[in-house]
Amino acid sequence: MDKIELLQAWKAHLVSGLERARTSQGSARQAMRVDGDNRPANRGERATVTSQGYLTQGLTQRMEALEEALDLLDRVGSEPRNQVVMGALVQIEHEEGHILRFALLPGGDATAFSIGGDPILVLSPQAPLVQAFLGLRQGDVAEVTLSARKGDWEVLGIG
Repeated sequence: MDKIELLQAWKAHLVSGLERARTSQGSARQAMRVDGDNRPANRGERATVTSQGYLTQGLTQRMEALEEALDLLDRVGSEPRNQVVMGALVQIEHEEGHILRFALLPGGDATAFSIGGDPILVLSPQAPLVQAFLGLRQGDVAEVTLSARKGDWEVLGIG
């Protein structure tokens, strides 16, 4: 797993999301403009303007979250970790042999990247799977239910 390549791909993903949110916010703001010639004539139009205001507010919050994730990502660094903490690349194995790889990064949203042929999910510290593994080291085992696979998952590697 090439951690630097993954960090670059994740940063590009966050920047792209931020750009999309800015574009959408501009469109929503334009739709809620109320001035001299553009006044809602009825309750339906007023409701639309109000809805666009809520959309604009939600997009503003999303943009703030993406900007915070980008700021944190710049501070994460690419050095290897020896336990499951922010910035770690983790490989776990179910007792039945199923292997899963994930990266613990700011703004993680379960987006999958293929780095070096291996699919890697980018998860946030709030993800239930990550919660089960936070602080664990290579060789440690956690009992987790993941899809239909309930049981013990072993930490095979951390980078």
